[in-house]
Amino acid sequence: MDSTPDTAFAAGRERRRAARQARFVVVLRGVLSAAVIVAFALWAHFGSDRPVFSPHGKPEAGWEAFRQAYGVDTFGHDGYFVRAIQNGYNLVHHTHRYAWRFTRKGALDHPNACINCHSAEALAYAFASGDRFDALSGRRVSFEEHVQRCYATHLDGFVPTIYDPAVRDIRIFARMVAHHLQLGEGAAEGTP
Repeated sequence: MDSTPDTAFAAGRERRRAARQARFVVVLRGVLSAAVIVAFALWAHFGSDRPVFSPHGKPEAGWEAFRQAYGVDTFGHDGYFVRAIQNGYNLVHHTHRYAWRFTRKGALDHPNACINCHSAEALAYAFASGDRFDALSGRRVSFEEHVQRCYATHLDGFVPTIYDPAVRDIRIFARMVAHHLQLGEGAAEGTP
């Protein structure tokens, strides 16, 4: 008779030990997962040297000449605005590389870029005279919507959202060029 309480006591003690082990395993998995994520984030930020993890844009051909010609350094040598201008430059001049997810060109097609149809100055004038009433659609059409239409029609691609960096940075790029040209609101191309 004495063996039954001892067996029940031993079984209870074994269940408690198994529960403690299970809790330990769950906590250990959580700690290890967090350590892996933190280690990856630190590696990506400081040690990877991969451009996809870097907040700095890759300087493409022509960026330094553009930067000097349009006085980009007046906004600082580095910062979010300058990075957005650089990304906008990359999007306009190398659309097939930086906005590839919004273009449908195949491998045999020529590289398609915004600069094939629009100059930096034309984008600046479009920015300055944008956000106007369009008689064809019967509503106000923003600069961003014009950029979306270009992605859809001229680049034969998918339409990005109005808040996508592929649209936002082109707007910032056009804004910077308009600032450099000292264009006021409603400035028409070809007028002094």
